[in-house]
Amino acid sequence: MAGFICYTKHMKENTSYRDYIVYDVLGHIPGITFRSMFGGQGIYLNGAIIAIIAGAEVYFKANKELKETYMENDYYPFSYSKNGKTAEMNYVSVKATDLENREEIERRVNESYALSKKD
Repeated sequence: MAGFICYTKHMKENTSYRDYIVYDVLGHIPGITFRSMFGGQGIYLNGAIIAIIAGAEVYFKANKELKETYMENDYYPFSYSKNGKTAEMNYVSVKATDLENREEIERRVNESYALSKKD
């Protein structure tokens, strides 16, 4: 199933992918930081969480409406399995082509940051 990740605290942290995202993809945006969390990483803008890295995938924060819009365009939500149940979070994938498109990445960062500021 596309987009399904069994994500546990026992997964090895993927620092090379994190470094690519934080420094190469988002490095031109002032205020970007990261922290390890639950075996992955949280990406923050000015202290507000905007994305998570799980395995070799990055997912940006979304609300219900954004999530539905992205899913209609072949993106998928972050989900994980715990105790035999699947949970889906309000974070949506990024396509590899988006990672190389500064305008698209900045749009996603701004959307996610606006949502985090509302929380």
